[in-house]
Amino acid sequence: MSAPRLPSQTSNRSQTSNTSSAAAASVRPPLKIHSTAIVSERAVLTGSHPITIGERAVIHPFAHLRAEGGSVTIGEYCTIDETAVVGLPAGEGGEVVLEKGVAVHSGAVVLGSIIGEGSEIGVKARIGKGATVGQYATVAAAETVEDGGNVGDFGVVFGRGRKRVDGLLEGSEELRELRLTSQRKMCKALESLVPDGGMKWRGPPLVQVQLELAPHAHMNAIKGPTL
Repeated sequence: MSAPRLPSQTSNRSQTSNTSSAAAASVRPPLKIHSTAIVSERAVLTGSHPITIGERAVIHPFAHLRAEGGSVTIGEYCTIDETAVVGLPAGEGGEVVLEKGVAVHSGAVVLGSIIGEGSEIGVKARIGKGATVGQYATVAAAETVEDGGNVGDFGVVFGRGRKRVDGLLEGSEELRELRLTSQRKMCKALESLVPDGGMKWRGPPLVQVQLELAPHAHMNAIKGPTL
């Protein structure tokens, strides 16, 4: 009777490698997501630093929250539109904070350290690393705030980098509240339009499940076939 064939070391290494690769591909940041926030299943959340998403915030499909260089905080009633990127890449440390009621439109890139309450970042606008944007400010479409730059409260960036102050918002608490109210209504309307990713983001990370199962799979491989 011939001796039973044991699985080769190459086979074991291949199986272990496949498990490790799948686990690595499934790593996601530490997440703290409010129960009322909407995070699309097709949103992209990457990095090893924490991501916090506040009450009623909406993260659209293909929006990218990038916690590779530091933590990302999305305040209540914020909206991050399709293909927008918020957060720093690896090797460029620093947190990014969006305060309450910030709207980041499609294709915008936000590397800046803080975006103040009620502010709006236009389509394909860019907020550079370490830049700050004050409260109720507006950065128009395709405009750039340079690295380390500053836009003050009620500031408007438009027309290839020109700046002015929105005197109406600055002088009227009623208008500021109206702006926040409009953003809240937008978030409410999006609840029925953007499906939430559910357990993809709120359940245990897939990598955790795979690592828990991996030892059992490895032991079965060592035992070899049953005679």
